[in-house]
Amino acid sequence: MKFPALIAAAVFALSGCASTSSQYNAPAAVAAKPAAKGNVAKAAKYRTTARGTFVGDSDHVTTGTAEVFRDATGWKIRLGPDFSLDGAPDPKVALGNGNYVPGTILGKLASLNGEQIYALAPGLDIGDYNQIYIWCEKFNVPLGHANLTLL
Repeated sequence: MKFPALIAAAVFALSGCASTSSQYNAPAAVAAKPAAKGNVAKAAKYRTTARGTFVGDSDHVTTGTAEVFRDATGWKIRLGPDFSLDGAPDPKVALGNGNYVPGTILGKLASLNGEQIYALAPGLDIGDYNQIYIWCEKFNVPLGHANLTLL
């Protein structure tokens, strides 16, 4: 019984984000780590400056909200408690401006569901971006994106 499940899992992992598109460039990761889980509660203490709603890309289901806020340590990206991704082998949180922008990966997606906070890496200016991406680095395709609206 375990063997068919392993085959199904392998097929899913290989096809999970195997769609390719020439409009997206290969990512160059930026050394940044997701903010600590304890910081999730702190997000409510700071004014949100932009917000968006995720839509899926590359035949993936990506839903929920995303927000941009600033605290004492810098700019943060918050995936809301309603965030959900249907799965992929290598999902990362990144930024875009009409398309994914290489070099903006903020970290590996901590969970396929729920609230998460990611700090902007040093050298990134949030004003240069108007989208948050869930990016499959392994297959170089978008899994979903949220267009940000200034508040």
